[in-house]
Amino acid sequence: MIEGPTSPQRGEVGAQKPDSLDGPDLLEMLTTIRDLFFDFDGRLNYLGQKTGRKPGPDNLEPIIWSIYQRAGEITPSRFMAAWSKANIMRRSLGQFWTDYDIWLSPTTATTAPPWGLVNLSVAGVDFDSFTQGIFALPVQFTLPHNVMGTPAISLPLAQHSNGLPIGVQLAAAPSLDHLVLQLAAQLEQAMPWARRVPPLHVGKM
Repeated sequence: MIEGPTSPQRGEVGAQKPDSLDGPDLLEMLTTIRDLFFDFDGRLNYLGQKTGRKPGPDNLEPIIWSIYQRAGEITPSRFMAAWSKANIMRRSLGQFWTDYDIWLSPTTATTAPPWGLVNLSVAGVDFDSFTQGIFALPVQFTLPHNVMGTPAISLPLAQHSNGLPIGVQLAAAPSLDHLVLQLAAQLEQAMPWARRVPPLHVGKM
């Protein structure tokens, strides 16, 4: 978000970002969310018993296999501490909605990456590094809304010079889904994108 010199009142148009919130900083804070994989190994073992397929590197993607192997290290106290940090983050981020109606941001930190770049088999990425190794580029702007449970929508309002869409994300306070949908509908009428396609498109083949 672009920081503004003043804080506008609710209903006014302004630019400001939530205090102490930055994409990479948020991701660093969310590394504790790894501890929410508590009993992940137990759940996969249960499914393995039901299907007759023991979890292993031959049937799990490398990063999932790494999480499975390390999940047994997560104690109940670590799990509860992670939930506590997540709740503190929710309350901190929630302060934004006391002054603003809409949270405007990019949807992703970059334009669309090459196909196959973001996946659960990235070499050198494991339980300790998957937050930065996988999540950093595609979801750092969507994570706050996953944490808070706030309604958000991504609209292809812009277009890169290579013809691919650039997503713009709109979000509103909890339970205000209708506000997001109404604003999105108005933007779609003002900036229609249905006929805007890149040079290489299935509709042109």
